[in-house]
Amino acid sequence: MAPTFYHYWPVPTDKSESMLQDRLGRQNWPVILGIPLVLGLFIGLIVFAVRANSKACKDGLLAEQECRNVTRLLELQLTQTRQDLLGTMDQAATCNQIVVNLSASLEMEKAQGQEEHIQKEELRGEIEKLKQKLQDALEEVERLRKEKEASSKEGETSFGSSLQALSPLMGPVYLLLGLIALLA
Repeated sequence: MAPTFYHYWPVPTDKSESMLQDRLGRQNWPVILGIPLVLGLFIGLIVFAVRANSKACKDGLLAEQECRNVTRLLELQLTQTRQDLLGTMDQAATCNQIVVNLSASLEMEKAQGQEEHIQKEELRGEIEKLKQKLQDALEEVERLRKEKEASSKEGETSFGSSLQALSPLMGPVYLLLGLIALLA
């Protein structure tokens, strides 16, 4: 005959013993189910720890850290470039304003230069007219001088004779004038 390996739970003889066994049986099921669950979680934790500490994971973390550092550096460079761009745009706006002001000033200078050129031309015209008048006046003076020389040559003989005729009368005229001056 074949051996039997049946295990029978002992049958309680009284009610209190039966209740105690039911309680123990009910309390053991969660423990029996919890142990494999805890063991599975523990094994999973060990596998995770081994993988987390593996060379590939550490290299990945280092690569991620390098990427973060490079990203921060690029963000700083981008911020600096934006600030430089804003400064350059401000300088460009200032330069454009200066160019506009200088252009307006240049136009005013050109207009003023044209006015001065027109005034110079007018003054040159007046100078030419005055030179012509001076030339005419010099010619007139020269003509009058020649006429005077011609008339003085004629009058020199008559002036000399009239001067000789007046000289005996000059003495008494001077005496008369002197007396009148003393009496006054």
